[in-house]
Amino acid sequence: MNQVLLYIDPASTSALLYIVIAIAATVAFALRGFFYRIKNFILGKGFKNNNEFEGIDIVFYSEGKQYWHVFSPIIKALETKNIECVYLTSGQDDPGLQYESTYLKKKYIGNLTMTSVYLNKLKAKFVGMTTPQLDVMMIRRSKKVKHYAHIVHAPIDVFTYRKFAFDYFDSIFCSGPHQIEGIRKLEEKRGTHKKQLFETGFTVYDVMLEQINKNPQVIKEKPIVLVAPTWKEYSIINRFGVAFFENLMKDDSFDIILRPHPQTYVSHPQLIAEIEDKYKDHPRFTVDTNPLGTESMIKADMMISDLSGVFWDFAFLYSKPVLLLKTDFESIEGFEGSELNYEMWEMRERGKLGRQFDENDIENIASITKEILDNPPLSQLEELKNESVYNLGNAGKIAAEQIISIVKHFKD
Repeated sequence: MNQVLLYIDPASTSALLYIVIAIAATVAFALRGFFYRIKNFILGKGFKNNNEFEGIDIVFYSEGKQYWHVFSPIIKALETKNIECVYLTSGQDDPGLQYESTYLKKKYIGNLTMTSVYLNKLKAKFVGMTTPQLDVMMIRRSKKVKHYAHIVHAPIDVFTYRKFAFDYFDSIFCSGPHQIEGIRKLEEKRGTHKKQLFETGFTVYDVMLEQINKNPQVIKEKPIVLVAPTWKEYSIINRFGVAFFENLMKDDSFDIILRPHPQTYVSHPQLIAEIEDKYKDHPRFTVDTNPLGTESMIKADMMISDLSGVFWDFAFLYSKPVLLLKTDFESIEGFEGSELNYEMWEMRERGKLGRQFDENDIENIASITKEILDNPPLSQLEELKNESVYNLGNAGKIAAEQIISIVKHFKD
């Protein structure tokens, strides 16, 4: 009897495995979306939107106080043009609720579950939000909304967003050309419709530059190192925990400020609590939880980070060195980057910001930090900044004009 031997080469095996993983992820998101759709239907049955904002074309939705600085420059720019808008938030302590203007209506609409029900009944010509995965997770498109826009809340590449973050928006207000490049590649790969991609800029920089100009230089006894990690699986905190800070504290010639991402307190509460509890009474260690990190970045002489978008803020706005954790992003499934076959912007350009370190450097992280403080590396920050950020310091005004142009296309 003849035997037929089937051989699959390693490259084909990898491709097949990738296809299986991609299909599984797609099915998982579809099932999750179906669950949320049913849940919204049940909770929303009998729910009536009383059209309290009838006649106002522009609506912004925020998940909470941490995003007010994304929207405020746009809202203020619309105000100068005497244009009304609505600010809806899921945060009771959102500073936007305290902002007084005859052209702004604002409302706290409850937790995320009630928010999704409320937004599903919304009527408007334009809705802008920082929340990704529209029509994938809990927030569904309302049939009475003409246009949905995603307004970026970090100047990063699209690699680090969860899958299908942008697919069902009508437009994206981009901070730089790298975001446009990534979104277009995703559209091409998935065969999804081409969205309007606006060269807007990063509205938070408007606020930060204004605060920088108001704040005088800080007088301090020691240099300050700002540790600002992201909250995701590949972050400094998640990979190394307390051990990272134990090693960093070995050199007492500098002080440390930890500025965790706000989502860390939601996704990894025990881990961040362990770090805060260990150093709560230490004179060299402080934690910054302010919505905007301007004060800490003014004080700091350098930053240690990973793939958090905040290191771009630090480098672009303050021209100070950055020490970055090397991250093998290709191994992380469930993010947009797992479908894109080009080097992400953060990886391409991060070498211009300072130095990098990996897990083998953790025991010596204090001496590496001291070396950078003593000899700040030369960088190409000014050129990189001009290439990477649209309308620096003027993004709110540009965004307002882009929104007005969208609204004008829809008749009453």
